Amino acid sequence: MTRPRLATLIFVSVTVLGFFVIAVAVGGRPGERAGNAGDSAPVLVFAEFGQLADRIYSADADDTTRRTLVTTVEHAEGWGINPAPAMAGALVAFLALPPGSRGRGAGAELWLLDVEGGERTRLARDADLFAAPVFAAGGAYLAYRAFGVDGEQRIVRYDLERRTRRIVHRYAGEFGVIPVATTDSGTTLFVELSTGGTDLLSVDGDGNVDWLLHASDEVARDWQLSPDGSRLSYLAPERTGERVLQRLHVVSMTGGDAADVSIRLATADSQQFAPVWDPAGGALTFGREPYPDATASAATLSLADGSVTALAAPERGFDAPLGWSPDGRYLAARSFDGRSAFEPGAESMVVISVDGQRHAVTAGSELIYIGWTTRG
Repeated sequence: MTRPRLATLIFVSVTVLGFFVIAVAVGGRPGERAGNAGDSAPVLVFAEFGQLADRIYSADADDTTRRTLVTTVEHAEGWGINPAPAMAGALVAFLALPPGSRGRGAGAELWLLDVEGGERTRLARDADLFAAPVFAAGGAYLAYRAFGVDGEQRIVRYDLERRTRRIVHRYAGEFGVIPVATTDSGTTLFVELSTGGTDLLSVDGDGNVDWLLHASDEVARDWQLSPDGSRLSYLAPERTGERVLQRLHVVSMTGGDAADVSIRLATADSQQFAPVWDPAGGALTFGREPYPDATASAATLSLADGSVTALAAPERGFDAPLGWSPDGRYLAARSFDGRSAFEPGAESMVVISVDGQRHAVTAGSELIYIGWTTRG
């Protein structure tokens, strides 16, 4: 049985939701460390998928074979964990279908994992597996989408300090709402999909909703809040000639208009995908498809001056960024050996250093990116 795949290649499609991730899991015990990393070394956290259980590891950035088994997560057959897009310090939030569950209609469990000690805490049982939870950068709050009655969708805010949760928004329409970010003040940013496209809204802890932006007449996706919470990035489709291309946008969260930064890029006729913020929040790193060439590097766009810096490219194909290490020296990415985003080819996970080195993350099955922390 092959694990359902919703997010591994989701960025290549202009018609499906890119913020839906792979599937889910739980159970297990800490393992033994295989190496010694030194003080304040960046540590990559990822999971290796299994049919009945996923194994979560932490690994040295410059040698991912030096890894520690953090925990093993048992889950419903064929499904894997669906983590939050980023960690909060050493904390991981993820969704999992418990063993014996029957597909996506079952309520997923929301778990909190401390990578340093391996302790896990179950926070909820009513989550929708197909919408990843979102962490506040400081780790005080989580937001997730829950099942309601008669198809109702709920956005739930979880206060991790008080260990309390509250339904802050209910949706009973034909399309959907998806939480995309949580601020350190506890405000949840979410998108609402309709026949008119994608709208960005916010809801505070008291359930007060504000409309912020009409992001696109189509499906906008790959939302990421900058580390300081001042800007939000996303992709939206744009028709150019005979092609529909994903374009990078940035929204100011402190007042001011949304800015289409794609006009600054030299790759005017290629897809842009999987944008991630650098740790300082002043630049975005994104993937570029090789079409019509055989290879293309990921690139970092400075929002200060519009300059674009290319990273080390694969021998063939292209990279889709996943996230920067806290010190800004290493980028985790998915690498594809195909010639275009619509023909991505074989997939692998790599760590790209700013000095031009590329380190493969090897495993016996599919890998799930979780995030970065530090050791020491």
